[in-house]
Amino acid sequence: MDNSKSKFGLLLEKISLDDDDDTNLGELSIYNINDLTNDEFNMLIQNFFENDNCHRQKRIYHKDVFCEFTFGYKKYDVYFLGERDKLKKGIIKFFNFLKNIVVQTFYFHPFCLDEDDSCDDDIVHLIGNIIKNSNIIEYVFVSISSLKDNVLKILHSHIVNHTSLKRLGFGCSKSKMSDICVIYLDDIIKNSNIEKISGLHVDDYKCIFESLLNNFFRGRSPDLNLYNKNINDDLIFKLSDMIKKKGVDYLMKINLSYNKITSKEFSMLVDSLLESKNENITTIYMHDNKLDDNCIESLGELIKKNKNITHIDLGYNDITDKGIEKLFEYIIGNTFIGSINLCGNCKITDVSSEVIKHMIKSSSILLIILPDEKISKKNMDEIEELLKIPIEEREIPLITFQDVKSASKRMEE
Repeated sequence: MDNSKSKFGLLLEKISLDDDDDTNLGELSIYNINDLTNDEFNMLIQNFFENDNCHRQKRIYHKDVFCEFTFGYKKYDVYFLGERDKLKKGIIKFFNFLKNIVVQTFYFHPFCLDEDDSCDDDIVHLIGNIIKNSNIIEYVFVSISSLKDNVLKILHSHIVNHTSLKRLGFGCSKSKMSDICVIYLDDIIKNSNIEKISGLHVDDYKCIFESLLNNFFRGRSPDLNLYNKNINDDLIFKLSDMIKKKGVDYLMKINLSYNKITSKEFSMLVDSLLESKNENITTIYMHDNKLDDNCIESLGELIKKNKNITHIDLGYNDITDKGIEKLFEYIIGNTFIGSINLCGNCKITDVSSEVIKHMIKSSSILLIILPDEKISKKNMDEIEELLKIPIEEREIPLITFQDVKSASKRMEE
């Protein structure tokens, strides 16, 4: 076989996934792949799958990976070598091999194809077959920036009614899908177990939001993660309504950071969580939303009903000194919350310093992140020193029936 690097070929890299060990287990270069028969091509790759490099080495990152997949608890990256004039034919040959093995994840990055070729029917059909033929695949990412009608139509024909696929990702779309695309995608979701889709235009995501939520709640995951999904008050209303109607009472982690949620709708969400008796929540992340002091009372009610909350993130909202004063009422005497993030709330000033100090001395908080530009260095230094005091040495008021008593007692170990 001619191995001249001027010839078109592929480079396969095998990477260990054990214990997050980013170790190279071997590489395989195949040139003149379009001159090989399918059997010859498949045999080379199959042998590579079955034999690891005896001398493991630290991975060297190459550029321009066009395909990634996991198979047999190892990760494989695939790169192009040499001439690119027969690129599409090479991709089709490789995907024809890949459709016959059971991959666990699949990523396609058509960086070196123009937009029309990346949406080519033959390539999309093969991607669909790769997904369809694996009964354990959970995540697929196809880096296509424009979701054309043919892409969703073909994918729909292959992956509707798929049972293992949970996540589907696309390249960051700058334009809305056509109405027919939205219909195809929504039907894929409704007839599968897909819970998360990334890379859609904001308006497209709104159209499939309820279908995704239905799948998410059917899976009974305790981790509600809608990070950076452009969630506004209308979508929070739908989320809150579904939590109540389905009686969702098992949520533990809530991450709604980087959205557009106001205090009014956050309060509605909290009401639905309390009504459904979600009393095992451990983390609440509301970073970078549109919350103001009016959310604190609702947050406090959630704290009172959940005795396992350890982390609260309200960073980059519009909380003020008045909000800190309200928050104090719910934190004093709390022996569960370990960290509170209030960074980026530029209306929290030195006025709150004494309240924050008292809050630390009267709770189990070990970390509090503040907008230090409005708080004096002296007070920041004192706050840092108070955070270092072991919890067993703090004066923490005894809480009875979730009310703070005026008397204090030293917390027992």
